[in-house]
Amino acid sequence: MATNLTLERLKEVYEYLPESGLFIRKLRTYRHKAGEVAGTLLGEGYIQIGIGGKQYRAHRLAFFYMTGAWPELEIDHVNGERSDNRWENLREANRFQNSWNKKKSKANTSGYKGVSWDNTLQRYRASIRVNGKGIYLGVYTDPKLAGAAYIEAAQYYFGEYHQH
Repeated sequence: MATNLTLERLKEVYEYLPESGLFIRKLRTYRHKAGEVAGTLLGEGYIQIGIGGKQYRAHRLAFFYMTGAWPELEIDHVNGERSDNRWENLREANRFQNSWNKKKSKANTSGYKGVSWDNTLQRYRASIRVNGKGIYLGVYTDPKLAGAAYIEAAQYYFGEYHQH
């Protein structure tokens, strides 16, 4: 991302609180008071903050604020909550690592990530995608066991980037 925003300017306008993930306005503007929490919650769950006529995602600003450098990769929210910008919840990740940490689909009816019902076998099927390729993990009578198989595979393939 090409930007002219400097770390000095960011710190002049906002204070970032790493424990809460909030940005606090330091300066009064025509619409906002100093001391207010900054940012707008977007429909997809991210917080957006304006500075110098440009809009930035708060997680990218937090990374810049804490490290002094813009992230070269994406910023992953460890717990999957896009509005949780606590420093301990943010880490730089490539596109694949960031996607591995996604939550289960809203269409999921088993209650477990990587688990679906197989009508033919009348069992729960566990599978995982790795580098775009589906890997079959087995069928189970209990969705909890199928979910455990998925978690084990996710830890093996993705390490710290899988959804806990």
